[in-house]
Amino acid sequence: MALTDIAYLAYVALSVSVVSTIEYFWRGPRLPRWDLKFQLRRDIMHRIISSVVPQLTDDSSIDSLDLPKIVHDMRAKAMPAAELKPEDGVYQVIGIPVRDVRIDPREFTIDEMSDNPEEIAVIDAGTSDKLCALCEADMQGPERTISCELVVASNIFDEQHEAQLECRPMHTGEKLILYFHGGGYIIGSSAMYRQLISRISQASCARVLGVDYRLAPEHPFPAALHDAYIAYMYVLQQGFDPSRVVVAGDSAGGHLALSLTHLVQATKTPMYGGLVLLSPVTDMARDSGSRERNRNFDYLAPQPLASPLCVVRLFYAPGRRMSRDLISELSRPLVSPLRGQFTNFPRTLIQFGASEVLADDSTQLHAQMAQSKHPESFVLESYDDMLHVFHVFFDRPESTQALGSIGRFVKDV
Repeated sequence: MALTDIAYLAYVALSVSVVSTIEYFWRGPRLPRWDLKFQLRRDIMHRIISSVVPQLTDDSSIDSLDLPKIVHDMRAKAMPAAELKPEDGVYQVIGIPVRDVRIDPREFTIDEMSDNPEEIAVIDAGTSDKLCALCEADMQGPERTISCELVVASNIFDEQHEAQLECRPMHTGEKLILYFHGGGYIIGSSAMYRQLISRISQASCARVLGVDYRLAPEHPFPAALHDAYIAYMYVLQQGFDPSRVVVAGDSAGGHLALSLTHLVQATKTPMYGGLVLLSPVTDMARDSGSRERNRNFDYLAPQPLASPLCVVRLFYAPGRRMSRDLISELSRPLVSPLRGQFTNFPRTLIQFGASEVLADDSTQLHAQMAQSKHPESFVLESYDDMLHVFHVFFDRPESTQALGSIGRFVKDV
């Protein structure tokens, strides 16, 4: 992070803190469960996020946008990598050699799934072509590696067993969590989420493999999904029992975990045993009501779908104008997993903050899942007055409670 960025962040923190503190003591907490520290952090984060990207409401200036510069500025002000203290755990960087992972491009073609009408709807012809092209590029183009981090919490790490830092089963039936970080598909890395990942590892007594999938807009949909599928296939090829694997993710990573589940179903790949979603994005085809209802509470400042700088459009089709065709494409199950089928889905835990802008994404997802044959397999947990991925506020009791629930869920898979 450049010195100018550090100076800017310091200025924002100071100026916002003064105003927010006065408001807190004059009017009281904005929500009942907020203390001053929480309100200050929310306000500082909101100011930084909302000031980085120009706020647009339509495509009138789309041709003059410098997307590379805008994305660069977003990433420059993102949180740096989080270091792990010895009492938190250890991590090991692991590279997945893509060519060594056995994937048949025909898995992604319509013909391979023609025996089930529901599965045909999951992978449309356009997405099938894109996935096949990505497979072809991996086979014929330059060798590529997907960077990952294997995180082992201190309560399960034994320095006498170096194999704990290798991505292979330590014993028959070992559980593994495959984790996808958030960041709107634009920013983020497993390194940024080490603290959260280590706490999930600690709560669940399981190792966690965080995946650094390709980011947009340089690599738009379905590049991240392709990487997620490769990572899961890699885990299986390393010898892990699919029924003992839990796939998890927060925000965009939760969206990726959901989309991967639809893809795994459609390709008849062995399904994993559990799914954990933290404040997931589930519907990219429309702006939900909670975005307006909770915009004065959450630290996120999402741009409307009509904006060319909306992360949804940067993720799916950067630089493309809004149209009915684009909305139709955004409504497909691999892009808006809320709109898919949930028959034979794995056991799922959904956690969200009741005051976050994406609250409706979680409640509507659970409502859809509850219509399946086994509604008891899908658990929804709402945390009053909490924000998007509130789990990262580690000093909050809600974070402790949610992480404990994740741990119990994983242990029960």
